[in-house]
Amino acid sequence: MTGAAGGVGQALVQLLKAHGVRVIAAASPRSHAMLREMGAEPIEGRTGPIDAATLALVPGGVDAAFDAVGGAQLRQCIAATRKGGAIVWYGFMAASSLGTVIRNYWDIFVGARLRGRRGSFYGITQRYRSDPRPFREDLPKLFALLAERKIAPKIALRLPLSSAREANERIEKGGIDGKIVLVA
Repeated sequence: MTGAAGGVGQALVQLLKAHGVRVIAAASPRSHAMLREMGAEPIEGRTGPIDAATLALVPGGVDAAFDAVGGAQLRQCIAATRKGGAIVWYGFMAASSLGTVIRNYWDIFVGARLRGRRGSFYGITQRYRSDPRPFREDLPKLFALLAERKIAPKIALRLPLSSAREANERIEKGGIDGKIVLVA
């Protein structure tokens, strides 16, 4: 999975681990210790090819890959997934232009299938807006995992609500491992 050190990536790592899944997590080296603490196997996510690092750990390819970035990393996730496996693209961090977004859609819906993989896009906002029932079903499950301490969202920083702008600037700058919580 790409984007493993981000807030959504960390949540995905924890949810996968709570369900007994082996997680190979791409991130910069500064986040590797944190990902190991979460039970993931970190690989270099910025300077080296993700597919080569993943295939070194799982020579036949992984059963499923999750990509939060798009672009070249999405294509590397497809290459790191075994034939018949699934790739879920759920983020746009590398979407610098409309052309990049169109290429991502091509890669996930056509390119993945041409290579014998199942590609899909997951957008939580779109899903829950069109049908809020899954949200109502999922929320109690998440609270149960939290109560059972099977997941524990990492809070990197607490700031007063009046510092919302600062919080956003810090997120955009990067280097935040966990969520920033605004407190009233």
